[in-house]
Formats: sequence, C-alpha cells, structure tokens
Amino acid sequence: MSIPNIFSYATKELSQDAFICWLIACASEATGPLRKCGLAFVRALFRAGGLNGTRNIPVLDSAGDPMAPYNGRYKVSDVGTPKRQYKNIDVYFQAKVDGEMVSFIIEDKIDSQPGEDQLKGYLDSVINDDQEEDLIKPVYFKTGYVFNYEREDVEENNYSVFDSEDLKKFLDSHPKAIRQNQILCHYAEYLNGKIEKRADALANWDLGQDYVQWEFMLKLRDVLRGTANHWLRFVPKALSNFQHGWGDNHHYVTFVIRVTNFQHGWGDSLSRGTSRGRPFTQYWFSTHLEWRLNAGEPLRLAIFRENPGGSREVSNDIVYEYRKHFQKVLQQVELSGGVSGKVKNTQECTIGFIDTANFQGLTEDEFLNQVKRVHIRFLESISQIYMCRR
Repeated sequence: MSIPNIFSYATKELSQDAFICWLIACASEATGPLRKCGLAFVRALFRAGGLNGTRNIPVLDSAGDPMAPYNGRYKVSDVGTPKRQYKNIDVYFQAKVDGEMVSFIIEDKIDSQPGEDQLKGYLDSVINDDQEEDLIKPVYFKTGYVFNYEREDVEENNYSVFDSEDLKKFLDSHPKAIRQNQILCHYAEYLNGKIEKRADALANWDLGQDYVQWEFMLKLRDVLRGTANHWLRFVPKALSNFQHGWGDNHHYVTFVIRVTNFQHGWGDSLSRGTSRGRPFTQYWFSTHLEWRLNAGEPLRLAIFRENPGGSREVSNDIVYEYRKHFQKVLQQVELSGGVSGKVKNTQECTIGFIDTANFQGLTEDEFLNQVKRVHIRFLESISQIYMCRR
C-alpha cells in the first residue's frame, strides 16, 4: 500500500514557500546527499535564466556557462537561514557564490501572477537595504504555466524565470537524495504529475483551462494574420483612434487604436480573465470585433457596440444583419455552429459561434483553417453593409 503524497493536500503557495525554504535550509543544516542537493538548489537558483538580473549580478550566457566577471564553478557556501515575508518577499536568503555574498529574492507562484509593480518593489527594497555591497539575484519561481507575456514582463523587471521544467531537470539530477528523503520524493512525484496533467490538457485541447485557451488563441491569431486588411474597409469611424483597456486580476492590456494608420501589434492583441469564476481568452482583430473562448462554451465571434463616449455605435439591426451573414458563411464552409437569438442590450454582443467539441472530427490545423475561411468570408460579406460613411 503506497503512502499518500502530502503535496496532494499541500497545494497552496504557502506550502511551496515552505518547501523552497526547507530545501535551501538543507544546504547548511542537512548532511550527505540531502546537503548536496540543497547546495545544488542554491546554485541552480543562481544560474536561473542565464540573464543579467540587476546591480552586480554576474552575466551568464544562454547555456548558463559562466562569463566574466565569474569564471569559477559556482561554489556555494555560507547559506543563511531563509526568511519568509522579509520585506513582503516570499523567500529571501543570502549565500556566498564563489566567495561573493549574494542576496536572493524569490517570488514564488503556482498558478497566479504578480501584481502591478510587485516585482520592482521587492527588488527596490533590497537594493535600498543596508547590504548595498551584496550581489542580488531575483528569481521568479513558478510551477504553473508561464504565459509568454508574463515571462516578458518578469524578465523586463530583471528577474530570472525558474519554471517547472527547470525544477524537474534539477530534481531529476538528484535521484539519490530523492530516494533517501520522502519529502523530496513526494515533491518530485507531485511536480511530475502537475507537468503531465498540463501536457495532457494541451495535447487534448482542454479549452476549459486558461493556458490551453491561450495556446489555442495564439494559434488562431497566427492563422488569421494577413487577413486584417479585410476589416479596415468597414470599421466604424466613431470607433477609430481611441484607447480601450481590458483588465483582470492577472494581466492588463491597453490597445492604442490607429485605424487610419494600421500597424500589427494591437491588431494581434490577446487578453484574458475570468467571468463567473470561469476563464476566458479573447483575440481582438478590430476595434469592435473579437474571437472569444469562454470555458465550457464554443468559439464565439462578438462585437463591441459602443464608442469611447458610451453612445451606441452598432444598432440592433446591424447585429441581426451580421448574424444573417455569419449563418450563411457557416453553411458555405460546413462548420457546426450558429447564431444567438434575441439581441441583448449589452455592450458586447455575440454574432455567432462555432462548435469546438473534438474539433468536429478535424485535425487542429484543419479546424483552424476552416475558422479562417469563416473569418475571411464573413468580413468580405459584411463589407457590403459598411456601417458608416467615411
């Protein structure tokens, strides 16, 4: 009979904070393979990202090999006791690396993301501390999915990403310590299960997961690139040349609209959030048109109906006309989907939807290309009812 894995119950970030602190403490307080594992963990954190972090941090190349001014073997010593919530930092500790004292900042995440200016604030608080002669290594430690924009934001704040794959490679390189210690063994099993579950969700396109939605919409965006000029002919003039923001607890995106001077960038913009506790991801290809995925729902084409001043720019008649054209295109392309019923008096209104269940017997690429056909044919069709006089 197998022993229950404690990390199947200790699933919160505070529990992961405790594991990180425990493994760091093993570098100075344990013996044998566990001590070596703890020292190697500090070394792995130091080498994370292969990036220049901030003041006086050694520069590493992309392979993680040392470059000037560090030409040693990353000998770790004098590992201090890790502190939790020191200056509100998840985990903070100091250790010597090749004889130089390094202050480690670890921002620990499972599935959440940092708040605005959170990372910068932690870094500034340590830079302004009394130990100004110390080197500083900020690490963004995350075992959940790391979104591409999240990684970019983290690295722009001079943190090095240490993700689940980095952690798995580290643990896989210490089999003896794992065999001899049940905590390490349980955590390695927990991490491997988490990675396998995520890989299965992506392989099977489980669109109820936010990271799967994101990957799917990134692919859809790539497929639809090059079709953007189709909608330039009929974007309402009143909806052009303004700023529009969409935010959620995880990420904030601002679109700067320049319809008369179209450039890729905002026209490829994705945003994400939650609605009634369920994740959604949306791809804005126009000031007022988007493809949207909500957990448990089909792929929807929606329209934003108001201009920046709050007045209604898109009438109910236009929405019904759009729906008629969308239904006709669906029949031409032979995709399963449809249109909604009565037009609701809301800012955002669904034009039509396409079923995603098992991709309707198509491969992923075939399905995305069919959506592209719907996308182009629909835009060509509604160009005939251009909504405003230019």
